[in-house]
Amino acid sequence: MRIAIIGTGKVGSALGARLTTAGHDVAYGSRTPGNRPGPVSHTEAVRGAELVITAIPGTDVVPTLEKIGEDLLADRIVLDPSAALTPELALAYPNDSVAQRVQSRFPRARVVKALNTMNFSIMIDPLASLPHATVFVSGDDDNAKRAVKGLLADLGWPTEAILDLGDVSTATATEHAAPLFFATHRALQTLRFAIAIAR
Repeated sequence: MRIAIIGTGKVGSALGARLTTAGHDVAYGSRTPGNRPGPVSHTEAVRGAELVITAIPGTDVVPTLEKIGEDLLADRIVLDPSAALTPELALAYPNDSVAQRVQSRFPRARVVKALNTMNFSIMIDPLASLPHATVFVSGDDDNAKRAVKGLLADLGWPTEAILDLGDVSTATATEHAAPLFFATHRALQTLRFAIAIAR
């Protein structure tokens, strides 16, 4: 699959490296593509992609996608693993979610929320040191969610660890797990943990 990763930080770099190893064609989009070899502009990265990953802070997602343009995003899958937080690490959208805002602003895009309840090291190697972990998926388009579940499998997530919560409105639930994530981090003093659903 041709994948555009918007963002060249820890999340984008980790996902890109693992997906490239799995055989996907990955292009990185950067605000400053000329600063180092490899990344291209956001628009150029998305132009050739089937799926776009928004590996940037949640509050930057909609403004960044607006610069790319609604027409270019039409019919593309947008996988959003972001968290929208204030500088004080409070919820930036306490009654909403990034995924819902993206889907509302870009109705022709096919938005899927996933991978936002864990550190990037767990995203790409979920079972390396965790006997159990759950990754949540939210989105309106079943085909888009199927494609994302395939990528999750490529990242090492077994089928039984993937929980489809339903339509994009359920992304609010997982995005609002951010305070729980930070509280757990403070209590455990490690990022090697993930939410797991016992059933």
